[in-house]
Amino acid sequence: MDLLQNISYYWTKKLDPRVANQPFVASFYQIPLIIFAYLYFVLEWGPKFMKNRSPYNLKTFMQLYNIIQIFMNTWLIYEAIDADLFSKKIICPVLNYSYDDFSMKVIRCGWIYFMLKIFDLIETGVFVLRKKKNQVSNLHLYHHVSVVFISWLTIRYYCVTFITIPCVINCFIHVVMYTYYFLSTCGPNVQKIVVSIKRWITVMQLVQFIMVMLYILHPLILRCKVTSNWIIIILIINLLINFFNFLHFYIQTYEKKKKN
Repeated sequence: MDLLQNISYYWTKKLDPRVANQPFVASFYQIPLIIFAYLYFVLEWGPKFMKNRSPYNLKTFMQLYNIIQIFMNTWLIYEAIDADLFSKKIICPVLNYSYDDFSMKVIRCGWIYFMLKIFDLIETGVFVLRKKKNQVSNLHLYHHVSVVFISWLTIRYYCVTFITIPCVINCFIHVVMYTYYFLSTCGPNVQKIVVSIKRWITVMQLVQFIMVMLYILHPLILRCKVTSNWIIIILIINLLINFFNFLHFYIQTYEKKKKN
């Protein structure tokens, strides 16, 4: 009973008051409901809806979606740089919950990043409507669901410099990735030029996971207090799962094909 009371207390009473009024943050059911609706659509309702239908083209929609992703991720990188995020102490940063200008810029970046992770879910819906069943993989689903949930969890309690640094690294990867996706919709001539880049995007993602894991682990290694140890453990477990999923994808897609 004490354990349940402690969980309930931290879940509802320990919210960072600076983000409590932001959409989707304070509610205990909205994000789980969005995740449930997402999984229900891509695994159940969507495939049934498309069963006797021809795949939708959606080329213009995809191009617009990719442009929005490129713009928003680039803008978030700019916002982080403009906020002087990287000129502050990023190794063992101070756990700052104040309302100063820098901290509120970090809050804004964190919340917009969180919104982008929800926006990312649209991509899977496009796969379903285009009948690209092979792209709705376990890796894809786990990655999107885990990122939405972890982003929600961290912004509720720990929207500070320590959490924002990995978000900016991820934004850079997404700028490269969605630029590739946009170019790959620009006809066969462009596709031939950019197709070799796809492999290296996966390599960049793997390197990203290693960089972020090292950064997330550094407070434990250096014995400095920048956030709760339990959030570090959750983040590392999730990063390891994603890393090995992406590594398996890389080996299956590129290394085994090369041997064959």
